[in-house]
Amino acid sequence: MKIIGFNHLFIDSGALTGPGYYAVQLLEHVLALAKEELSPYEFLVFAQDGTQHHYSENTQAHLVLVPSRRSRFSRVAWEQIMLPIWSIREKVDLLFSPGFVSPTYGAPILATTIPDMYYRAVPEFVERYQRLYWHVMLPITTRVSKLIITISDSSKRDIEQYLPDARGKVTVTPLASRFGPIDIVDEDEWGEEPYILVIANLTPNKNISCVVEALAILRDNGRSVKLIHIGIDLRGELAQAVTEYNLSEQVRSLGKVDDESLKDAARSCLCIVVPSLYEGFGMPAIEAQALGVPLICSDRSALPEVAGDAALMFDPLNPTELAGCISKLLNERGLREKMRRKGFINARKFSWQATAKLTLDAFDKQLIGD
Repeated sequence: MKIIGFNHLFIDSGALTGPGYYAVQLLEHVLALAKEELSPYEFLVFAQDGTQHHYSENTQAHLVLVPSRRSRFSRVAWEQIMLPIWSIREKVDLLFSPGFVSPTYGAPILATTIPDMYYRAVPEFVERYQRLYWHVMLPITTRVSKLIITISDSSKRDIEQYLPDARGKVTVTPLASRFGPIDIVDEDEWGEEPYILVIANLTPNKNISCVVEALAILRDNGRSVKLIHIGIDLRGELAQAVTEYNLSEQVRSLGKVDDESLKDAARSCLCIVVPSLYEGFGMPAIEAQALGVPLICSDRSALPEVAGDAALMFDPLNPTELAGCISKLLNERGLREKMRRKGFINARKFSWQATAKLTLDAFDKQLIGD
């Protein structure tokens, strides 16, 4: 029986980030699918001790716990030096690293997920140390990996443009929502000040200042719309924009919340806005549609591919266009319900089961052949 190893060393004991959530969801669904289809593989998951709470009880049986690493440097060093030794000891046939970077050896077949090329597409938004790390490690990763997985056709184009060694190796496995439909508040129940919802830990590419400026434009035109933000304002960009446009009464940040609180906020909102300058996929976009909430998103990178024809789109460098999209939702009766129906249709094209199937098929081609 061939052994597939999952390198989850980039996941720590704290709350899951986007790549961590992807890695855990993918693993859970791969294991379920492999069991259902009687897959001819054994699965091992190399994970830091103390991260077991991220995994279901069934998945925990596959964990190979390694000593936890307190610093990023020590984690990277362990991943590059010790993980290959452990993988060889466990006789791993394919070592899969879902968090951008792979060890340079450790199994006959190395596979890696590179979700996006953020550090090359918008380098001005990436911290210097992170940019330098990826500039060094991603070209090496693409050279040693026989399989590169990414999450959208847009990301595939970027990877093949910036990392020539990846050409001919890239397989696309789109993501999916963790949410199902909710009952949203009818437009007659909004009250005098409807609100839009932004769900993101705010980094520069999330472009939150565009949203705040759009609300200022609406205010100056006599229409008051509020903003509720879910996530962390990592660099104070939201606070700075609120001060600049004098919108403190119209903007509220809830910080990190659980899924039920997020759904409660989504239930009464006018729409979810994804104003990003760059996304490898755009999880909040597909989650908005799966919930049944109208989506307004930027027309950049992977977002048009993910949102399909079920969203209002705007140039993320033009707050006036965003203000126009919000006004359109406010003024055109029945538009929200039309977008809700189209969003459901689009969201059904994406599922974690399909992501797992595409991933296992890619592994099959490497381990067994066509």
